[in-house]
Amino acid sequence: MSLDNILNAAIDSFKQTLNSFCQNNEKVLDNMDSDSFALMTKALMEAAKQAGRTGLYKYLKEKDTVVANMFHNETTYRFKGTSSKELLTLFGTITIDRAMYYNEKDGGCYYFPIDEAISIQKNDFATLEVREMILFATSSCVPSELNALLKKCSLCNPSTTAIQNIINKDGELIEEYSKQLSTNVFQTVEIPQETRAIIASLDGANLLLREDGVKKGRKNIRPVERKNQSTSTSYHNAMVGAVSFYGIDTEKKPERLESLYIARMPQEKTITFKEDFERMVTLIEDKCNEQTIPVTKVLLTDAHLMIKGFAKENKKLQEYEMLVDFFHTTEHLSKAAEAIYGTNTDLSQHWYDKWREKLKTESDAPDAIIRSMKGFMARCKLSESRKKELRTQITFFKKNKHLMKYPVFIARNLPIGSGPIEAAAKTIVKQRMCRSGMRWTRDKGQYVLTIRAFVQSGLWDSVWNNYKELRNAA
Repeated sequence: MSLDNILNAAIDSFKQTLNSFCQNNEKVLDNMDSDSFALMTKALMEAAKQAGRTGLYKYLKEKDTVVANMFHNETTYRFKGTSSKELLTLFGTITIDRAMYYNEKDGGCYYFPIDEAISIQKNDFATLEVREMILFATSSCVPSELNALLKKCSLCNPSTTAIQNIINKDGELIEEYSKQLSTNVFQTVEIPQETRAIIASLDGANLLLREDGVKKGRKNIRPVERKNQSTSTSYHNAMVGAVSFYGIDTEKKPERLESLYIARMPQEKTITFKEDFERMVTLIEDKCNEQTIPVTKVLLTDAHLMIKGFAKENKKLQEYEMLVDFFHTTEHLSKAAEAIYGTNTDLSQHWYDKWREKLKTESDAPDAIIRSMKGFMARCKLSESRKKELRTQITFFKKNKHLMKYPVFIARNLPIGSGPIEAAAKTIVKQRMCRSGMRWTRDKGQYVLTIRAFVQSGLWDSVWNNYKELRNAA
C-alpha cells in the first residue's frame, strides 16, 4: 500500500473543497462573528467529508486485485473487467469500479475480491461501520429521528428508507444468530469481584402489535358503528429478563453493581424467552464458578403465575431462593388498606404504614396481615366491591406468604426489591417500543428489542464483533 498516494489524494481533495467554499463565501468569512464561525465549521466538515471519500476511494483502488485468473474457494475465476458499485461509507457515498471475476462452471457466478475483503455481500449498499452506527443508534432512535440527527452532526446522511433497510436486514441476521451471539458474549462477561449475590428477575410490559384484536375502552354506542368493535391492533405482553450482580456497600446494604438483560416480543407460552433466560442464567453462573466467586442465588418475582410455574418446573431456577418483590407486595397491601378504610384516608394510610414496616422487621407479618384482613371482613360492613377486593388480597397473601421472607433477606444483606427488572421493562420496552402511534410486527419488533437489550447491558461492542465473525463464516 502506498500511504503517500492516499495521503496526498485526501489532502488535495481537502484543500480544493475548502478553497472553493471559502472563495464562494469570502465576504461572510472576512468577518469574525457567529455566522462566519458557523460557515467555517460547515466548510471544514464538507472538506473532511470529501477528503475521506477520496482517501477511501484511493485505498480501495490500490488494494483491488487485477489478474487474468483467480483461484478462490477451490474454484478458478477469470477476469471479466470492472463493475461499478455505490457504497455508503461514514464519509458519505462513493462509487467504486472494482475488479470482477467470473466462473463459467455450475451455472456461472461472479466474484469481487474487494467486496469480500471489506465484508460486502451481494445486496449490501453500506459498509460495516455505517451499519453498526445505525444499529447502535436504533436502540434509542426511530429511523426518522436518526435521519434528522445524522443530517445535523454526521458526515454520513443515509435516508430514512436506507436506515430502515439496514435495520431489517442486519436485524434479521442478528436475530438468526441470537442464540450463538448471547452464548459467545455472556461467556466473556467479567463478573465484578465484589459480587456476593446474583439476582435473577423477570417482568413483562404491554406493547401494541400490528395484529387484529379487540378494541379497548368503552364500546361505541353510535348505531352506525355498533356492530364492529374489532381493530387492527392489539396489546400483548413482551418479556424482559435480568441478571443483576449485587455487592455490599459501606453501610452494609445491598449495592447493585451491574445488570445484564434479554428481551422478547410477545409469544405464545413465552417458549423462546424461557430458553433465552435459562441460557443467560446458566452462562452467568458458569462465569461465577470460573472466577471462583461464591454467590447467593435469588429469584425475585412479582408472583405472577407464569413466572412461579416457570421457576417450579425449571431445574436451574429450582436452585434459587425465591422472593416476591417487596414493591409488589406493598402494592397489594395498599389495595387491602383502601378496601378496609377507603381511598386516601388517614386510617388506610396508618394501617398500610404499620404493616409495611412490620413486613421488613417481623417474620410472622404476612400471617398477621391475613388475620387483620379477615377480622375487618368479619366485623365491618363493607360494600360488595370492597369485600371482593379484600378477598383478592387475602388470597394473594395466603398463596405467597412463604415468599415474603423480607427480614431474613435484609439480615443477610440481600435485596428485597426488583428495581433493575422494573427499570428494564420501562427502559427496554416502554421507552423505545411504546411511543405515540407505534405498532409493531413481532419479527421487526424483535430486531429492535434484541439490539436494545444488548446495548443496555453494555455488551454491544462484543456482540458486533461476534456478529461480524458469524456473518463472514456463513
